[in-house]
Amino acid sequence: MSRRTQRPELEFGSDSFLDVVCNIVGILIILIVVVGVRLQRQPPAPMAVKAEAAVSAQREAEEQSLQRARTLQQTLVKERMHLEAEEKQLAEALAAARVEDGALEQQLAESRGQLESRTTEVAGNDRRVRKLEVERSAVAARIASLTSAIGKHRHQVQELETALRRASDSEVAASGRIRTAVVETQTLTDQLQAAEQKTQPADRLQHRLSPVTRPVESDEHHFRMDGGFISEIPLNDLLERLRAQVLSRSSAIMRFNQFEGRVGPVGGYSMKYTVEKDGPSALESLQTGDGRVRVNVSRWEMLVEDTLLQESVEDAVRPGSRFRQQLETYPPDSVITLWVYENSFAGFPAIRELAHGLQLRIAARPLPDGTPIIGSPNGSKSTAQ
Repeated sequence: MSRRTQRPELEFGSDSFLDVVCNIVGILIILIVVVGVRLQRQPPAPMAVKAEAAVSAQREAEEQSLQRARTLQQTLVKERMHLEAEEKQLAEALAAARVEDGALEQQLAESRGQLESRTTEVAGNDRRVRKLEVERSAVAARIASLTSAIGKHRHQVQELETALRRASDSEVAASGRIRTAVVETQTLTDQLQAAEQKTQPADRLQHRLSPVTRPVESDEHHFRMDGGFISEIPLNDLLERLRAQVLSRSSAIMRFNQFEGRVGPVGGYSMKYTVEKDGPSALESLQTGDGRVRVNVSRWEMLVEDTLLQESVEDAVRPGSRFRQQLETYPPDSVITLWVYENSFAGFPAIRELAHGLQLRIAARPLPDGTPIIGSPNGSKSTAQ
């Protein structure tokens, strides 16, 4: 924005008035000289006439000069008043111009500040735009890479889906063949039993050697028989969850001597447990220097949930049942521990015969009806046959 040029201030004072008065005096002197020259050029006359004429001429000249001076004074006064008015107007205009110039200066400073801030902002925006352009290029490259990877994964997924469909079709066909074989095997077994019952005498004494029992040293698989139904107890999974929960709450357990918790449900069972702190007292730790503290599970109890999955004993011993398929996955000489309630003693022999037929060992733990399944470090080990 161009800067407005300042107009020079109009000065008016006593010096101008003195100049005007000096001009008037000079004019009077010139008039007097002119009158004297005219008098000298007139023809000679008597002294009285000459004196009277000279006095008259002088008076006229003085009156004319006075009249001219008065007229000139009035003119000068009017011009002075006019000049004073113009000076006042010019002073007011100068003050307004100065105010306007100050406002324009302030606006110019503000405009310069805004211009600088806008320039800085534009520079920052340019940097951000360049940064965003770089980031956009990187994101575009990343998107292209991910798109390519997604295409490859989709192709792999399609191949896997095709293979899975083929495997599913094969599995369905194999399952159908297995079910057919199971049905045929069951039919042949029933026919064989019927034939044996017809050929063998009615009164036959069955003898069974007493198997040797051994304490269980390896991992065992636990099952519960209650009300003529059998279900798996996921004891190992619950104990793993118990261990993880105790480790995650170790700070709270260390503040108390005893802590109770609960984990599950898993497979329709939950476990309620109690842990206790075991270690030397403060005085003993100071004396021996051994301040180690151990946390032991003093007791656990199995709780049955509403989501429990179980089978009747009659269905469990049949080919293709969930229980029988599970037993068939265990390696030979594995231990099966059965927690048997009084109301299910009659079904125990069938389960035992099935397990022995699959070369599995059986450990039985009879329980009165309504007694919960409880374990502790001080309990006895199972003995398997």
